[in-house]
Amino acid sequence: MTEMPNRPARPWDIFNKNLNNIAPAVAEERINICQSCEFFVKATRQCKKCGCFMDMKTKLLNAECPVGKWGQVSVSMTEEQ
Repeated sequence: MTEMPNRPARPWDIFNKNLNNIAPAVAEERINICQSCEFFVKATRQCKKCGCFMDMKTKLLNAECPVGKWGQVSVSMTEEQ
């Protein structure tokens, strides 16, 4: 099995067909955390700390919150959701 990249998430990872996204329940949990965060900009759905669009970032395996509220998910790229 091939593991996820051993590096921080990059914005274009959302388009990488070799990387699986996380389970929808995990992405939903992450975005809920973001929506209650003081650094979340509701109008653009971005993080004030990292500038990322959180609806996309929360779906990436190797993404993590810049202030430590949620972290990476260790799942192989070939594992089914």
